[in-house]
Amino acid sequence: MFTALAVAVAAALIVVGRSATIGSPSALDEAAYLDAVHGSWVATMVANHSGLPIEGIWLDEPGPGDTIELVLLDQWSTDDDTHVEWLDLHIMETYGLEPSFEQIRDEWVDHLNGDIWVATRRARDLMDEGVVPPETGMAEVNPEGAWAIDAQLETELFGLLSPGNPDEARRRARRFGSVTSSGPALDASAFYAHLYSRAFETRNVRSLLDDARSAEPDDSIVAPIVDDVVSWVAANPDNWRATRALIADTYDTDPEWWASRVNFAVTIMALLYGDGDLTETVTIAGLAGWDADNNMTTSAGLIGLIIGFDDLPEPWASASDIYFNEDLSGDLPEFDSVLNIAERTVALGLAS
Repeated sequence: MFTALAVAVAAALIVVGRSATIGSPSALDEAAYLDAVHGSWVATMVANHSGLPIEGIWLDEPGPGDTIELVLLDQWSTDDDTHVEWLDLHIMETYGLEPSFEQIRDEWVDHLNGDIWVATRRARDLMDEGVVPPETGMAEVNPEGAWAIDAQLETELFGLLSPGNPDEARRRARRFGSVTSSGPALDASAFYAHLYSRAFETRNVRSLLDDARSAEPDDSIVAPIVDDVVSWVAANPDNWRATRALIADTYDTDPEWWASRVNFAVTIMALLYGDGDLTETVTIAGLAGWDADNNMTTSAGLIGLIIGFDDLPEPWASASDIYFNEDLSGDLPEFDSVLNIAERTVALGLAS
């Protein structure tokens, strides 16, 4: 059982960030909600752009040393770790919280035409051929969607939109994730959305992982990955590189370094060893290698949510507030602000 394994590496559980929780959806503290979401979006931007220079370069072995250089730009440009969710915000603001797959297709065709890759690129091309989601993510027409990472880097938003409601977070993550994916990335996206949703109520990373694991169905692809990583961390509590080697031996068997399973395992590993420390978590996620920016972004977004914007450490706290739309076409604005993205997220979450 996962909970039994958890005991070995959780002798002392600490609560990080704000001492108060935000509460259930029916009793939200709106200011605390915004602070948490803002912290998540800021951490996401910094981690995403800090990971881009190192993605795909450490495969056989992890990166050297014990630090990652944070990239602090004057403005954050669109990237697939953020701009699919930025578009999803626009879609739900336009059509409501339950847009049809046809509406999602139309908005993708109008806007999502640059800086998309692998299964997301294939899904977008299929739309030009008249295919409508979720068929765009099915393995028969989108074979990379059966093993690649896409859905799990594009759906953390749905945890932010569902504070204290992980079932709803999972449902939405799977629905939007099915546009591109049919394999383990769908399970991973639901798991991540669950973590983000529960982080509004439970500040401890280990408790969050336990909670999300307990919600996995019997046929979950990611459940045994979590169990493996937890047991390996228990066996190597002070040596993440040893755990990374076990991850490589067991899960680095898919066609490319942007595979879902190995990168999901790395993210769980980074969260466990980082233990709520934002910089430590992101450092391990980056040095571990493979699709570094995605793993850094997902883990940073969760820890940023837990800490909240007001308590972000430097230099995270002083990061740029400017979001530059470099890739999305059509009538979307050329610039947005990170704070405004957070406020838009909260507005949708409050309407849920």
